[in-house]
Amino acid sequence: MTRIESVVIHTDGASRGNPGPASIGVVIADEDGRVLLELGEALRPTTNNVAEYTAVIRALERAAELGARRVRAMMDSQLVVRQLNGSYRVKHPEMIPLYRRVLELIQRFESVTFEHVPREENVEADRMANQALDGGGAGAGAPAGSESVVAGLFKALVEDRPADARALLADSFQYHRIKGNRQDQQEFAAGWQGPPGPFVYTVLRSDAVDVVYSTMEGYEALGVPYMAHIAPERRW
Repeated sequence: MTRIESVVIHTDGASRGNPGPASIGVVIADEDGRVLLELGEALRPTTNNVAEYTAVIRALERAAELGARRVRAMMDSQLVVRQLNGSYRVKHPEMIPLYRRVLELIQRFESVTFEHVPREENVEADRMANQALDGGGAGAGAPAGSESVVAGLFKALVEDRPADARALLADSFQYHRIKGNRQDQQEFAAGWQGPPGPFVYTVLRSDAVDVVYSTMEGYEALGVPYMAHIAPERRW
């Protein structure tokens, strides 16, 4: 099997309302223009900038899975390109974990470049994002079903990707990671009195590392039925 040395990725993030219903679109091609992967994914209601960063994260994750060593990333968000190239600082608290996640992913490659392109040169990524947004569901390569958001949250926690976990959570959810040693975690679990109102208990990992609180309104907004606990695909 021929190793993919270099890929060109086009990404786009969409948000109707900003914040509002959101989605991402990703297209990955080889140097000859042969499309290797297309991805459209509906997100929880969020801002356009969060969607743009999430699209970059998904694209870099998929490029790494394809075995690419060099990445040329193209998008029509001039702000995100300038932030990723170091021309602008990332100041918004909600954006910093996503920005750091991109920096982590960059380390997997020999080189990654970010380029701004006009919207008309990013039409396929835009199409994937709008298709996911209009359908209100998952596109190619994204999890399907009403439990996809919760399943994605658990997967991010299991794989120790707290930034991705936070990106999945709406304002009606709170995520907390206990820091410290095992004893700190045990003391937290022993003294835990439940979530703060009006939040309800969603999940407390057995080792008390990860705690997620939510509101019933949050579940309704995501279209996800309330489930106090969903078993992960593998043991913690």
